[in-house]
Amino acid sequence: MRLATVVAALALAGCAATAPYRTIELAFDGQAQAIDPRAPPDELAIAQVAARLIHDRLGLPFPAATTLHLYASQASFAEGLSREAGMDGDAAWSRSRFASGFSSPHGIFLRADRLASMSAVDRVGTIAHELTHIAQGEMRRGGRGAAAQWIHEGHADWVKFRVIEMLGLRTYAASRAEVWRSALRSPTPIQRFPSLVDLSRADQWTEARGRLGSAATYGQAFLAVDALVEGYGIERLHEFLRRFSLDAPPASHWRAVFPVPFARFVQHFRARLEAWPESRLESPR
Repeated sequence: MRLATVVAALALAGCAATAPYRTIELAFDGQAQAIDPRAPPDELAIAQVAARLIHDRLGLPFPAATTLHLYASQASFAEGLSREAGMDGDAAWSRSRFASGFSSPHGIFLRADRLASMSAVDRVGTIAHELTHIAQGEMRRGGRGAAAQWIHEGHADWVKFRVIEMLGLRTYAASRAEVWRSALRSPTPIQRFPSLVDLSRADQWTEARGRLGSAATYGQAFLAVDALVEGYGIERLHEFLRRFSLDAPPASHWRAVFPVPFARFVQHFRARLEAWPESRLESPR
């Protein structure tokens, strides 16, 4: 896969406060432009490089084109989610309070003001996470249903941390250790984390994220996907996600791919989560 810029690159500084948003159209069929190592990459350059790594090295598909929307404030972000992404107005405003990015079939929506204050690791991670959701949608195109929300979010963070590692910003092991550390030190004790079963639907996920925090949702979901990949490999997980493009009952996909019953995996993961000792955490580097 090659990437081409259909319109001129947009630097973050170009997001003037007077403009509600700026839009960049990306097409995945041309030559990617090189990033100048002497200057911090802008959002377009990050998206180009991250998408190429996700496709070429991790084997995930993308649609022919993806639109990247950059918003200058929470208000314009909420308006864009409502107008462009088709989200209910109240839901859009609620999401805009904590989210830095959002993806839908209409494209990727990013809060440029929040990205501006992020480290390079977090900026790359945010964009890679949302790009992965676009790839997940392409994997299940034309089928019935979708995987559980915790699988989508955990997989997006798994890909995010792999991209960060491939760019030499931080090792995957260090990213995983940081997630474990956040879970252990979360204001919500691990024993009160919701079951993976209770993070299956989007509404369950949103409610839990607002009530219990990131570690109990995003952190737990990533650790569950990491355990799944550790046990059975990333190709099996990708096979599972691709099966949602079939005209088959969604409930049949897990047992068609994984040798462990879903309920047993959930049980074993929970035991592992609650028993993990802080002394085994690897220091970030």
